[in-house]
Amino acid sequence: MRRKGNCRTHHQPRSRIMAKQDGTRNASQPALQVIVLGSGGGPQEHNVTALLVRSIRSGWGRGSIVALDAGVHLSAITRILEETQPSGLGAEIALPHVLESGPFKGMEIHSPSASTNAAHVTKHLIDAYLITHPHLDHISGFVINTAGLPGTRPKRLAGLPSTISAFKTHIFNNVIWPNLSDENNGAGLVTYTRLVEGGSPALGEGAGKGYLEVSDDLTVKVFSVSHGHCMERHTHRGSTSSSRFGSMDISAMPSPRGVQGSNAASGPSSIFRPSSVGHTSGVQERESICVYDSSAYFIRDSISGREVLMFGDVEPDSISLSPRNIGVWQEAAPRIAKGNLAAIFIECSYDDSQTDDRLFGHLTPRYIIQELKALAEEVETARQILVKLKPNKKRKRELEEANRRTNRATARAGGDDGPVSPKSIRPRGGSGSASVPSENGFDSPHTGTPATEIDFKEYESNMTPASFTSPQKATHPLRGLKVVIIHVKEKLNDDEPARDTILNELLAHERDAELGCDFIVSKMGQSLMF
Repeated sequence: MRRKGNCRTHHQPRSRIMAKQDGTRNASQPALQVIVLGSGGGPQEHNVTALLVRSIRSGWGRGSIVALDAGVHLSAITRILEETQPSGLGAEIALPHVLESGPFKGMEIHSPSASTNAAHVTKHLIDAYLITHPHLDHISGFVINTAGLPGTRPKRLAGLPSTISAFKTHIFNNVIWPNLSDENNGAGLVTYTRLVEGGSPALGEGAGKGYLEVSDDLTVKVFSVSHGHCMERHTHRGSTSSSRFGSMDISAMPSPRGVQGSNAASGPSSIFRPSSVGHTSGVQERESICVYDSSAYFIRDSISGREVLMFGDVEPDSISLSPRNIGVWQEAAPRIAKGNLAAIFIECSYDDSQTDDRLFGHLTPRYIIQELKALAEEVETARQILVKLKPNKKRKRELEEANRRTNRATARAGGDDGPVSPKSIRPRGGSGSASVPSENGFDSPHTGTPATEIDFKEYESNMTPASFTSPQKATHPLRGLKVVIIHVKEKLNDDEPARDTILNELLAHERDAELGCDFIVSKMGQSLMF
């Protein structure tokens, strides 16, 4: 029997199925939606980092939404629905009803209560939580909501092994919070997914190689970045945390007493990585400063190939004891050059009045621009490589014509039996010899491998500085890239709001840098399409 009211929307539309089959996408149509649940970095606890991401063409089906951090969660979803649900639901407006406005436009709701509908979103539409690092302003909503809204399957908590270790040792440890995980005899409401840094080469194919599927149409790849250092100076008291190839979950290692996670009492867990500094006279004694690990996620719509890059808290490479942002920029550059990476979500906690010694592992506008300049250099190099890979039609025609002339000359001379394939021509010395000019200026056999078949990553890895000329500084190298600012710390005084100051400073720096990117300072309840 057909329900009264609007039709259901969770079934996959035919257009989405067709797009997935043939791999096509309309570049003018948005592929990803990001809903900002929390845009701040404190001190107001109701507005701390939390984002929702979904593939637009996947609809609003079960498990279709992925959370990136969850400092706030259910309360923020409820607040958005309170502001966007029409009045008169269940009376003048029949239920179920499909929302016609707001961030959850197109989603079917079944109750006149915003809190009931928000609970449905959390219980059924969000299965996976990507955690950048285990600071309270990035996890508290997830931790509290998990116990209050158990569903029929566990929530997936995904992150670097160091992040999972911190949850096991310091959060779901039956002291700070009950052990809700499915490890160490826990309640089973949360299942851990330890992500391989840089992506597992065994997963995915082609452009999606290394990406892990976290919903039907979303895949992710994670990289570690630095979020400042421990305020103490001491010999390192944890594992050798993250590296380019992954990080260790020390909570899974047996302790001397046979107790899981017993290192908690002895110091920081594996969210810290050691950075050796200092030496004494004559004898080199290294003192380790613990550098705190955070993460940056590439989140990819597997239908269209569109991506967004989302950072957790992060510090600039120029003052970091463990600079790792450059590795992320090198990963991002080819995606920007090809037009696949649409937006970067990055923190900017303070304005430029904040001094370096009080950044505590965060960014300011001056450092945002500094990091984007590093990205721009990588993008220019990536574009130059792509130009070298792009077939030159005129040159191709010239080579084909040269091949034809050579074939005719060889046939007339009777030097070979039958027609000669351009792939089999061999240079011959002496008068009347024929050779095919190659694209590098030397005489060599023509290779029949089109440039478009060359693997971009393999080609890039073999490039050396001498392989191409130094790029001239391009005008607006990041044109069209959206840079979304998150984690702004409000000052809570009568001065100009921090988000306005930060935006004005970014625009002033941009006028000098001429990068061409568009800056957006996020706000609670915002919906962004890419």
